[in-house]
This record gives sequence, structure tokens and C-alpha cells, in this order.
Amino acid sequence: MNYGQRGRDLLLDLKRSDWLPPYNDEGVRATLQEISLHFGELSDQVDAANSAAARASGGDKGSGSIPMESRPAMILHDAAIRRNKRCLLAYHAYRMDKLRALRWETSAALPPHVRSLLSEAEVDFFTEYDRLVSRHCTAIDLDLNSDLTPPEEDLVQVRVVRSGLGRIATEHGGSVELDLGTTHYLPRGDVEHLIRQGALQQLDGEEHA
Repeated sequence: MNYGQRGRDLLLDLKRSDWLPPYNDEGVRATLQEISLHFGELSDQVDAANSAAARASGGDKGSGSIPMESRPAMILHDAAIRRNKRCLLAYHAYRMDKLRALRWETSAALPPHVRSLLSEAEVDFFTEYDRLVSRHCTAIDLDLNSDLTPPEEDLVQVRVVRSGLGRIATEHGGSVELDLGTTHYLPRGDVEHLIRQGALQQLDGEEHA
């Protein structure tokens, strides 16, 4: 028996795919079945070893140790169980990460060709994740799906070179404390006047380094 092969095959499916392969329900079930078989074998090994230890110690099951000849098989089955569990967790975690990223790329629209690759549970996960994000956006009154990448041409990196500037409000609705010596990355329109006044020093990449 090639222990752990079905779990390994699941991960190889992911590696060979450009994005996501179709959900391998058969492979997942086979891996779970293998875990169950190993667990049954491990339980039988433990029971047999405890019985042997009890006989060796005169019938007291709590006083004997597991015979050395029983340990390799027990370690093997335990390792196979753990390996398959790790493979299953990695397989599903990878797919969930892809679905979370897809939500931000498509703004809640699940393309038909993507839906065909997913299990029913994964479709439900995508739907619930979208609902969670949408509720959060509504609660904070902000569309988190817009402007995922800050427009670098409208931002400037500055260092505070004058004390007593206090806190300024930004065009995005936040505020920044301009303490002497601190460095910030802010919209140019919010700090242009302070740069001209000499209160802030504009930095380029080499100067900041």
C-alpha cells in the first residue's frame, strides 16, 4: 500500500493547474477513507499492544509498556494519518485562498466557468464571504473593492522637519499626526502647502533609504 499517495495527488492537482483544478471529490473521499483505515489499524495495534503488555505484567493493563516490536507499525499508521490530514488541510486552504482573492477581483460575481470547478461547499463559502465583505462595507460606508492599488502619482512620501504641526485630516477621511522626525506616505493635495512652507521634506526612494 502506497501510504499518503491520494493526499499527495490532491496537491499535485493544484500544482499542475493554472488557477484551480475541478474539485476532486473522489480524491478527497479516498484520502478520508485511507485515514479511516489507518485509524482502524492503529486502534487494533494499540489494543493488541496493551493486551500483550498486560499479559507480560501479570494482567495489569496500566503497568506494562508497549512492546518494542509493536511500535514501528503504530508509528507508521500515525504518521500516515497525520500526513493525509495535512494534505487535506493544505488542499482546501489553498482553494479557499483563491476564492477569497477572486471575490476582490470580480466584486462578488462568480463566473460560470469558475462555478463549475467548485464543490457545493466552496460555492457556499464564496457566497458567505461575499456577504461578510458586503456587510462590512455597508457598516463602514466605504467600498473596499474600489482603488485596491493606491494611485502612486497622487501620493508623496514626506518627513516632518518642523515641530508643532499637530494632526491633519486627509482627503480619504482619516487623520495623521505629524510628529517631528516621522515619515508618512500621503496624498499630495493634503500636504503640498506644508512642503512649500518647508515644514515637510519630500523624499524620493534613494533619500529615504
